[in-house]
Amino acid sequence: MELPLPAALDRLADRGWPALEREALGPWVLRAAGGVTNRANSVLAIGDPDPGPGSGSGSADIAEAVDAAERWYAMRALPTVFQVSPAASGALVRELGRRGYREHSETAVLVAERAAVAATLGVSASGHAADAPGAASDVSVATSPSRGWLDTWWAVDGRGGAAERATVEGILAGGPALYAWAGASADPDAVARLALADDWGGLYAVATLPRARRRGLARRLAVALAGASASAGVERLWLQVVAANAPALALYEGLGFTPASRYSYWEQARGREQWR
Repeated sequence: MELPLPAALDRLADRGWPALEREALGPWVLRAAGGVTNRANSVLAIGDPDPGPGSGSGSADIAEAVDAAERWYAMRALPTVFQVSPAASGALVRELGRRGYREHSETAVLVAERAAVAATLGVSASGHAADAPGAASDVSVATSPSRGWLDTWWAVDGRGGAAERATVEGILAGGPALYAWAGASADPDAVARLALADDWGGLYAVATLPRARRRGLARRLAVALAGASASAGVERLWLQVVAANAPALALYEGLGFTPASRYSYWEQARGREQWR
């Protein structure tokens, strides 16, 4: 498949995990969601900021835009974080380095043809997993997450208390998606989500409880979602995975995903950690 531009993938990922609050700053987007997840609490920094009336150009514009972003996040008692991909300005990276920002959480962006992923284990367009040696036959797909789906995902990836969980539930409700799980609906062994964005589907929230690991459930859920999304008009898939997560990269590349872009977060040096 033809690889999309990094900017297109950045915008897809933004749609797939939408912040609860957002504001344009030229071509950039300031995003906030109470500090819950870096993606929903960072500047989507595509291209150069538009120069304001009477401003200069180049590094002066970048400095003014970073100043504006820092004020915006300070008003929300959040550290300023930039999501920086190849679509970002090189001048921005230099400015963040000059200010002592810390780069972390390098993430790989992978893409695949939906039909190719769905065919890897013979999953029907309805999303029901076909029988295969060692496969879980109790994979289900729905258009909204059950309480059990949320409980399983939060048990694996959640960080914080009731307020943080409520924020994440608001993010999940911010756009159309499909939700897959393996096992009983009330207490799934594993879960995954596919955000729907036009003819693209974005794989998020893949989580397996410790009791069910090493059974290939993450693979089966990804394939089930690929099959189920055909009826929603999805033709291509994307996902983000921490670049250092070799087992996950091997899993997704085995399903036919190809590296297409990367990004990392640059965080204001304030000593506060966030989660991906």
